[in-house]
Amino acid sequence: MTPRRSDSVFAPAKLNLFLHVIDRRSSDGLHSLQSLFVYLSLGDQLRFSPAAAFDLSMSPDLGVARADNLAWRALDAARGLAPDLPATHVTIRKHLPAEAGLGGGTANAAAVVHWAERLHPEIDFRTPLAALGADMPPAMDQTARLWSGTGDRPGTRVDGLAGTPVLLLKPPTGVATGACFAALQGQFGAPAPWPDDEAAPSGAELQHAIKAARNDLEAPACALNPDVAEALALLSGVEGAWLARMTGSGSTCFALFHEKGPRDAALALVQRTRPTWWSGAADII
Repeated sequence: MTPRRSDSVFAPAKLNLFLHVIDRRSSDGLHSLQSLFVYLSLGDQLRFSPAAAFDLSMSPDLGVARADNLAWRALDAARGLAPDLPATHVTIRKHLPAEAGLGGGTANAAAVVHWAERLHPEIDFRTPLAALGADMPPAMDQTARLWSGTGDRPGTRVDGLAGTPVLLLKPPTGVATGACFAALQGQFGAPAPWPDDEAAPSGAELQHAIKAARNDLEAPACALNPDVAEALALLSGVEGAWLARMTGSGSTCFALFHEKGPRDAALALVQRTRPTWWSGAADII
């Protein structure tokens, strides 16, 4: 099979609007979670071009070894499921920072899955490739949805968030995911009263439910890295933001707005006051 032309796939950033750590499973040591995933208009771009052999490059090059690159591992697994996939050079144009809690690497791997699905819609790539990472099922779904289990069990789809303006702010320092979970010291939280089998709230009720939720890794991240606490304090104080929270295990924090004007004004503020920090504006898709 030879592709007739190059193909492009968008790999959007993810946000955890809340992240509840419920417990730690004795069977495998993994944590049981409850999280509302959404995806953004900001992300990486993958280009799939005809080539003599399979290859992958990143721009800028982040120095990730091929064996550790989730997109390459996804491509290798997809080739195993569909041996006639055409030889392709994958170019990843990175717009998302690494180790930020925005799911960039997983989004790139999911983009490979979406490319393979275009060529072979009859093949189930998603079930076997879900094992590549904890966030792979949500990343392949790319829908505002409540997820539970270890992040592998889809729940209620959440409508009404599309178009929500978002401001992102990442300190230059990071937080190790394992250290965040370890710092909980077994002090787990309760799930939100939002059963998977019931309709999701909407409108003002949805906003209230999100504000009443939490990110259980936020306090450990702030203790481990004071820059995270500084980012949250800054975003909490900007005009027009109705929520400020950390995504995932950080170190990116975000603020949600009702309108783009206040969001854009807040972006200008953080770029002026924190010029060495990464920041960006996006909308929930």
